[in-house]
Amino acid sequence: MRKILLASHGDFSKGLLDSAKMIVGDLANCVTSYSLYPGESAAEYVKSIEDTVANDKETEYVILSDLYGASVCTAMLKLTIYPNVKLFSGMNLNMLLELLTRFSDSLNDEDVKQLVEESKAGVTHVTIEINEEEEVF
Repeated sequence: MRKILLASHGDFSKGLLDSAKMIVGDLANCVTSYSLYPGESAAEYVKSIEDTVANDKETEYVILSDLYGASVCTAMLKLTIYPNVKLFSGMNLNMLLELLTRFSDSLNDEDVKQLVEESKAGVTHVTIEINEEEEVF
C-alpha cells in the first residue's frame, strides 16, 4: 500500500490535491496535504507525520514537497531514515498524476528516476506560432 503526502508552504499542497481529485477522482484518496503556515514550526509540522510513518512500516510513504532546501523539505528529510519513505522536492501536478496513475508497486530506483524525468517533462514553454497568412483570433 502507498500513501502520498503533499507538503508545502501555505495552501499550495491543498490546491494541488484539489486539482488531482478533479482529474483522477478516487485515485487521489491515498493523498493527504500538509500546509506549513507563518509562525508554525517545521519541526512540529513533521513530528506528527513521523509518528504515523514509524508505526506503519508496511505502507510506502511518498512525500512530495515544494522547494528543495526550504524548511518544509528540510524537515521532511528527517523521515528518509525510514526505509518506507521516499522524498521528492519540486512537486507539481504532473508528478502527482504520474505517481497516482503509473506506479502501482513500491518505487524502485528506476521508478524514482522515471518519475523525476516525467515530472520535468511537464515543464515546457508553450506558445502559438503565427503564420503571417493566418488570421489570429
